[in-house]
Amino acid sequence: MPHPLLLFCVALPGLLAHAEQALPPSAATSFAWPCEGYLRGLRGRGSFGVLVRAAGTPFDRTYHLGEDLWLPAGTPVLAIADGIVRYSAFSPTWTDARGLVHWNLGNTIVLEHAVVPAERGARAVCSFYVHLGADRRVAVGDRVRCGERVGTIGADRSEENGRYPAHLHFGLHRGPYVQIPPTLTRELRAAARSASGLRFGEHVLRGELQLTRERATGLCVRALDGGAPVVLSLLVGSTAPLDPPPDIMGWCEGYGRDPAVVREWLRPSEFLRQRGAR
Repeated sequence: MPHPLLLFCVALPGLLAHAEQALPPSAATSFAWPCEGYLRGLRGRGSFGVLVRAAGTPFDRTYHLGEDLWLPAGTPVLAIADGIVRYSAFSPTWTDARGLVHWNLGNTIVLEHAVVPAERGARAVCSFYVHLGADRRVAVGDRVRCGERVGTIGADRSEENGRYPAHLHFGLHRGPYVQIPPTLTRELRAAARSASGLRFGEHVLRGELQLTRERATGLCVRALDGGAPVVLSLLVGSTAPLDPPPDIMGWCEGYGRDPAVVREWLRPSEFLRQRGAR
């Protein structure tokens, strides 16, 4: 389920105010499984962190960043905890004029949840529900309750689920919906220290970098040795011609090519077991 995303783009003027809504503090967070029969649907230990070998496909030599649940189409999908809807949209898989298939996520929902007690210092996690049916029940900005139905598993190999076999790809990413992804931080700093520097067209940044948030969705990159800063956007969308507005969760992908990115995600079944999911 690779998500063919643009890695960077110029900061967009239409910033999303909802991204800055704070989740209220609460008592210890209650968790639920996202589907009845979750552990059965894993078919063993699950696919989290697995290095995929599929020569000739976009999946080859990538790491799976969630768990696939092989449950029937139409199975209800539930919010794993109280939270807020950060993304709810349809990103279609499509075929270009050359016959090349651009694999996307189908109907997708992202929820952000406050976590009490914190998860290794992170006071929030985001849950990622992919390959859903068209009957998404929530919109961006909605608040959901633990165990609330948000959608269903999409029909087998249908347009609504991105043309995949019927299953739920479920991921858990540590931290809030708007953040500077650690993997992106490492990539930018490594490039700035290289002989060619960190290039944005004709503009080059070298040496040590300072990374700071710019308004709701921007990332300001500044070289400590001087020079004009660059503002990148954390808004990232799919390649589909009629895709909805970009997904701010640019770091949220089904597969990753950097093994370090796996450490930014949580093994869902392990996390939910430890948190007493019901």
